[in-house]
Amino acid sequence: MSQFHFTSPEPYKLKPLGKVMQQAGLLSTAQIDVALRDQQQYPELRVGEICSLHGWIEQQTADFFADSWSKIILRPSKYPLGYYLRQAALLNERQISIILAEQKKLQVWQRFGELACDKKWLKRTTLHFFLKYLSYSAPSSPFLQRCSQPTFLLDYRDSANA
Repeated sequence: MSQFHFTSPEPYKLKPLGKVMQQAGLLSTAQIDVALRDQQQYPELRVGEICSLHGWIEQQTADFFADSWSKIILRPSKYPLGYYLRQAALLNERQISIILAEQKKLQVWQRFGELACDKKWLKRTTLHFFLKYLSYSAPSSPFLQRCSQPTFLLDYRDSANA
């Protein structure tokens, strides 16, 4: 099992929930704008609740980022990536089990997040966001090197065959 370490790639400043979720690739600027306008009409609702009511994200995802994210990234990552993706309701137990089983049967080992993206269960932007802040990395990983390049949003298999 690989060792996890925590090194903050940049000092993390508390950001508004909408900005964090936009950076994670979960909400668009237009969706955040709508949620903020709606919040003016319904001030008792939090932005995450409004986004959930619109069906853009799960309520559990909004709660994870509003209540847990800043605490998680300020301390060493103790759990595998799948744990955090499950806590954020970005993957479910079935998806995690499928990925873990596939990792075991593959002759060439693939990273958990890479498989989740290959299956279209997770956006590469979201994976990159989690990897950046949770710092699960072997710096020599070709996948992570591709993610850090501006073209990481493209399917890396296409560029490998070019």
